[in-house]
Amino acid sequence: MKRNDRHPYLSAGLTAFAVIAASLLLFFALFHMREVTGFLSTLGAILRPIFMGAVIAFLLLPIHRNIYRFFVAITADKRMEDNRSHSFLNFVAIILSLLLAFFLFYLLLAMVVPQVYDSVVGLIQAIPDYIEVVQLWLQTFFEDNPDIQASVMSIYSSAAASLEQWLNSDVLPNLESVSTTFQWVRTTILPNLTGVVAGVSGMLVGFLVLVKDLIIAVIVSVYLLARKDIFAAQSKKIVYSLFRTDIADLLVEETRNAYKIMSGFINGKLLDSLIIGIICLICCNIFKFPYPALIAVIIGVTNIIPFFGPFIGAIPCGLLIFLVNPLQAVYFAIFILALQQFDGNILGPKILGDSTGLASFWVLFSILLFGGLFGFAGMVLGVPVFAMIYSVVSRTVAYGLRSRNLPVETEDYMGRTGPMSQS
Repeated sequence: MKRNDRHPYLSAGLTAFAVIAASLLLFFALFHMREVTGFLSTLGAILRPIFMGAVIAFLLLPIHRNIYRFFVAITADKRMEDNRSHSFLNFVAIILSLLLAFFLFYLLLAMVVPQVYDSVVGLIQAIPDYIEVVQLWLQTFFEDNPDIQASVMSIYSSAAASLEQWLNSDVLPNLESVSTTFQWVRTTILPNLTGVVAGVSGMLVGFLVLVKDLIIAVIVSVYLLARKDIFAAQSKKIVYSLFRTDIADLLVEETRNAYKIMSGFINGKLLDSLIIGIICLICCNIFKFPYPALIAVIIGVTNIIPFFGPFIGAIPCGLLIFLVNPLQAVYFAIFILALQQFDGNILGPKILGDSTGLASFWVLFSILLFGGLFGFAGMVLGVPVFAMIYSVVSRTVAYGLRSRNLPVETEDYMGRTGPMSQS
């Protein structure tokens, strides 16, 4: 038998082997799900710094590219003919992008943390007033039932007195400054946690592991940014070696489109939420709302979540303001409604544009689906991930319709009950 004649048999044998191996793996995964899940969890914990570094590199990539292009533009063409100049400028752009990110993060913490600290202290100081408000409400609610009122109010008064005494004697004197707060936690709180020493130790170990992972993630992000072009070229080599040229071209194009959707949405949403948080802080100070920094942080952070974010952030903030001044809570609700209308109709479209290409129903569907599966991260990333899936499905459907000489536009199928074949 000639060598060329053995090729079909070899292909059939490899296909059969691959099918059998895949069936065995599926059988093992289904009947040993706990072991597979444990292995994946362990693998995820090991590779967590890699994932975190990839996220950092993904967020820094637009800044790095702009800095690198600026250096290339101001560098003489003769110097750019040497590859070492490209490597040096790329390294400098990476260092500057990291320094800029650290500076912005420090600046944000320096501006927000002291004000949030003051807001939390003010909230604790206002708890006695909140206790009186709730007490008056309970008295009014149970005024038609004096027996229930007497029993409920005695328990409430005792608990409120104990809480107020603890706050005034133990908590508030130790929250006068950051240094006294740390001293109080170190000398009073931690020694009294004898019953939860293991839990505190576990939290401390977890915090140290997180710090270690963050340091490794920063180093990984530097490597990824430095070798991103090489990794991209190697990935393309693998794709073109496994698939036909037309299929490989389609995969590369879809990957680029997915990156555009993901980067455009995430970077745009972060910038949009930062602007909304700043606007909220300024307006809360103008309108004399209580706890302006705390409210601005909550509104800005929850605004990252599409669709549901404004409601998630506005509810606790409205309750805080309601305890201080119910009328101001109404004004705050009107302000949040106006702010979100401005964000949804003016600022958001201006920054994000049509980065996802999803209708409102699919945005709601993706948030509910991925949020239910993956929690907060799913609510944030569900929209761009579903947008990528939607784009792939749309392009696949369009390709199939064109191959059958059928119209691609959805309008051509609305109201049609007859055959779609074209002559």
